Amino acid sequence: MMEDRITFMKRRVYVRGVRPLLLLCVLVSCFTTIQAEAASADRWQQVTDKGIAAREQARYRDAEQLFLAAAQEAESFDAGDTRVAATFNNLGLVLHEQGHHARAKSYYERALAVWEQALGPEQAEVATALHNLAEIYQQEGELEQAEAYYLRALTIGERVLEPGHPQLAIGQNGLGLLYRKKGHLVQAEARLHLALAQLERQDGTESPDVAPILSNLASLYKEQELYVLAEPLYQRALAVRRAHLGDSHPAVAVCLNNLANLYHAEGLSELAEQRYRQAFASNEGAQEPAEVLKGSILGNWALLTHERGLLDEARLRYEQALVIQQQTLGRSHPMVAITLDRYAGLLRDLGQQSHAGLLATRATAIRAQRMK
Repeated sequence: MMEDRITFMKRRVYVRGVRPLLLLCVLVSCFTTIQAEAASADRWQQVTDKGIAAREQARYRDAEQLFLAAAQEAESFDAGDTRVAATFNNLGLVLHEQGHHARAKSYYERALAVWEQALGPEQAEVATALHNLAEIYQQEGELEQAEAYYLRALTIGERVLEPGHPQLAIGQNGLGLLYRKKGHLVQAEARLHLALAQLERQDGTESPDVAPILSNLASLYKEQELYVLAEPLYQRALAVRRAHLGDSHPAVAVCLNNLANLYHAEGLSELAEQRYRQAFASNEGAQEPAEVLKGSILGNWALLTHERGLLDEARLRYEQALVIQQQTLGRSHPMVAITLDRYAGLLRDLGQQSHAGLLATRATAIRAQRMK
């Protein structure tokens, strides 16, 4: 939490040829301005605290509105005030979690610029903005840029916090996921294990921050078909998130979806069906369901349903997934192309060759556009 201090230094004022009433008006005006600035700072802190609480509860639309209100209050601060940067970063986080990457990136860049100018290039806040930008670059497939930002953020963090500090685990996790995407599996595994070691607690309890790291390590093993290593890690991540967040939360739904994908890959259709159903219910039961996640679960569930021969049910889920994905990710997103291809396969099985061809052609066009 950030603390605001407004310092008002009293000075003697020497004025020649000014009537007492005018002097009184000037003093009252100055004091009123200071009171207004203090009130704005208080309001900024109040709405920021509420926005952080809403974000932690996955009420992203509420959080976004609260952070926008904080940004309005911050307009009265100096342009280089670190609270301005904190507001930009908070807006970036909540937009990022809703899948609005371009807008999130813009806010992260503005936060980085203010923090670098106000604090210098070697501060923890600068490392935070660099890490958040690295996450965006990674998700957009700009892996070299992402790696450079992750490494710079970690270098700053090690100087400010000391090597091995638990907060550095988040950066190690990001690099682990990056190296996994680049196919550098040994490096990925090493980074993820290092991240887990940095978060290890003396009392044996588990930080909520271990959950995404466990999931990423499990996904690494799943891709190598080391299912016996992946399942306990996914289960552990689910237990951690349920303990901290309850049963109805998008982060819990992500863990259940991951388990469903694992069982699907193993050919355990009944278990996969159960976990997809639970994942969907967990997300829908949240105070504010994550639409991007909902589209992903439906797309995965549709594929399983299709493979089980329940074609009408699969068709409904593919259509629902496509509507959500196009609304939340955009019509040219790679995930949309994947769903279009899968849906085209279902339509071929239903004998609708013409419709299937149109969808497959559109999927190909999306991929070609991404390659340019």
